[in-house]
Amino acid sequence: MSISLNLAITKKVKPPRALYPGFSLGHPMGRAHDRDIQLQVLRDALGLLELDLEPGEVVIKSY
Repeated sequence: MSISLNLAITKKVKPPRALYPGFSLGHPMGRAHDRDIQLQVLRDALGLLELDLEPGEVVIKSY
């Protein structure tokens, strides 16, 4: 499972499961000290383990 900050590279690498949260480089979980968003990103990423995704398929979320 991957939390991606670069959609183009993630699609080339084709990890088994990937979440693209749309945050800027260096901030894969969102802003510092934003506990609620960070927990939601983590829950969403772990939730990918329950999905039957094709390699290279990226789940895109907006927070």
